[in-house]
Amino acid sequence: MERNEEAGGDSGKKERRFVMDLNISGSGQITPGEYDKIRVSGSAQMEDAVRCKGLQVAGSANGYNLVCEENVHVSGHCSFSGKVTAGNVGISGGLSVAGEIEAAEKISISGAMSCGGDVRCKEFGVSGKSKVAGDVEAELVKVRGALDCDGLLNAEEVDIEFEKGMDIGSIGGSKIAIYKRHGEEKKKRARLPLFASLIKRTTVGTVCVKNAIEGDEIALEGVVAPRVSGRVVAIGADCEIELVQYSEQVEVSPEAKVGRTERI
Repeated sequence: MERNEEAGGDSGKKERRFVMDLNISGSGQITPGEYDKIRVSGSAQMEDAVRCKGLQVAGSANGYNLVCEENVHVSGHCSFSGKVTAGNVGISGGLSVAGEIEAAEKISISGAMSCGGDVRCKEFGVSGKSKVAGDVEAELVKVRGALDCDGLLNAEEVDIEFEKGMDIGSIGGSKIAIYKRHGEEKKKRARLPLFASLIKRTTVGTVCVKNAIEGDEIALEGVVAPRVSGRVVAIGADCEIELVQYSEQVEVSPEAKVGRTERI
């Protein structure tokens, strides 16, 4: 491995600067510096701030701050006590970040991710499970797994197909669609009325929104929220909404519970 040392700052102290690939298959430490590609199939401890072009973790890695110019892929487990900045983030294993996660392009989660701060990217896709303590800011949010977001979920397009319950602080966007996943077996199966009424309560959860859902075009199914406000609003089955506000058109299913509608 090749290593270069350069003087850094006015103090005259030498700052170690790395420009190399790094592979850890056993256990080891990654010292602060700049790397090309880092691959971890064993166990690694990252000291302070680490910069790299690419990070691939198939084992386990812990660190503080990470800046990755290109792709971060975690198929093992990775945790950071600071912030993660990357080009793309792909998670098929587990990623835990105490601070913010920012990606220039995509964040894709087929495994599990937890974030103690905000998440910012162009495309945010969840087919696994994700927990965000702050806000999610993206152009496209597409959920086919489970997403809990304590803050604002804000995107040009929000598309959520769910099977289990979720909790979200607020939702904002241009086009918002939230709907239940209905399996082919459930569609085809003939049920007695009593059996259907009992099983319905246990197979599908609800998306609970603490504050409001605001957008342009909004279509909801199985959503509980105090207020929904949009230009065109469709409230489907199993929704419980206290107030629906619309400027052009509204449609409310007879299987929904709506406190009142208001044209604005």
